[in-house]
Amino acid sequence: ASRGLMHVTVDFKDECLHKHKDECIAAINAKLAAYPELFEGREAFEFEVNKVREATDEGYNIVAMRLNADETTVGGLLGDGMIWYAYEWCLAADNCYMIGPWDCDVGIPLLPEQCCKMIQDSVPHEDMNGNYLECYTEYPVGSPSNPVNPGRVCIHTDADGIVVHIPKNE
Repeated sequence: ASRGLMHVTVDFKDECLHKHKDECIAAINAKLAAYPELFEGREAFEFEVNKVREATDEGYNIVAMRLNADETTVGGLLGDGMIWYAYEWCLAADNCYMIGPWDCDVGIPLLPEQCCKMIQDSVPHEDMNGNYLECYTEYPVGSPSNPVNPGRVCIHTDADGIVVHIPKNE
């Protein structure tokens, strides 16, 4: 009988949250050097540093739909089917309003195409830049398209390189 190894996810809140990404990476590397047994004896991490999207960025009009673990239906960030959009939708500079959230689990979890159509139908007008809402499917950690990788640390920063979410090795 074979036995799978258990992976331990470690968060780096104290080392990173609200600090510059370079300071964060240095602190994680120091923790790795000091406590290699926490990280399966690995010598290095692969760092994925991504700036979080802001309302003024290209692609601001894209709604991310997190799929469920088997990638068949929309699961939402919290696994409850809820899809959120972080920005106001502006028809004109002085005509902005919040949109969403959308419930893509109406007793039966919706397929990505069904969820996207519901979202787009709820906001049928183009914004002041001539853009309509678009949808993007996102795969959760642990799914076939985004398997757990204990050697990967994802770091999300703002435009100034400040860490805005707690990094984890996953």
